[in-house]
Amino acid sequence: MSFYAEKFVVFLLVFIRTLSMFASAPLFGNQSVPAQLKVWAGAAVAFAIFPLIAANSGTISLDLGSLVVLAIQEVIVGSSIGFTMGIVFYGVSYAGELFGIEMGLSISSLIDPQSGVNVAVIGQFESVVAIFIFLIMNGHLFLLEALKMSYDAVPVSGLKISGSAVDLFVHLTGMVFVTAIKIGAPVIISLFLTDVLLGIIARMVPQVNVFFVGMPLTIGIGLILLIASLPFFVFVFSKLIETFEAETLQLLRLM
Repeated sequence: MSFYAEKFVVFLLVFIRTLSMFASAPLFGNQSVPAQLKVWAGAAVAFAIFPLIAANSGTISLDLGSLVVLAIQEVIVGSSIGFTMGIVFYGVSYAGELFGIEMGLSISSLIDPQSGVNVAVIGQFESVVAIFIFLIMNGHLFLLEALKMSYDAVPVSGLKISGSAVDLFVHLTGMVFVTAIKIGAPVIISLFLTDVLLGIIARMVPQVNVFFVGMPLTIGIGLILLIASLPFFVFVFSKLIETFEAETLQLLRLM
């Protein structure tokens, strides 16, 4: 009887890790995705990989305190996978915020279904494009692959957070700002030069109402640059996805 109880506990732990990844991962963790769908999808994936995990799960203590600790460990591992891959999307949203500020559209915002918070309209547009690229690059399949590979690096009851893992996690969190600058550099620099040019015109021709002329000019130039920089955005974002996929696997090996 204890054998079946132990295997059932292993299944629950696999389900917790899977659900934690779904709750924090890009696309899967989208606020617009119903919670019931996440639960059923997590249960289906856990049921699919459970036979592969159960054979190497070892002995699991059925003590309540030990089970609580194991459940917390599984939440940490699953959330780490989803959050690490989601960092690049946070960078995209932040780049959109920078676009909006430079273009004078920061006051206009929408609810981002990915994060559930208000973001600039430009940031929402960038996020939608990023999700399409993520799907085209089979990022959703990589998340499932990373979940399976996580059991090779961090088996059930095998979590041991090292200092190297913490350092890497902090480094990846800081990459939000680096990602935003990499994605937004062409538009931000161009709009900054536009503001400088408008300032020079205001000094040289005081009769020109720069504020009246500058607002529509900045928005128009910003939209043109945004469209023109889309190929650059696609290239940079695809490279960042590949980088963060490698970093996710590296984080799992250090845990």
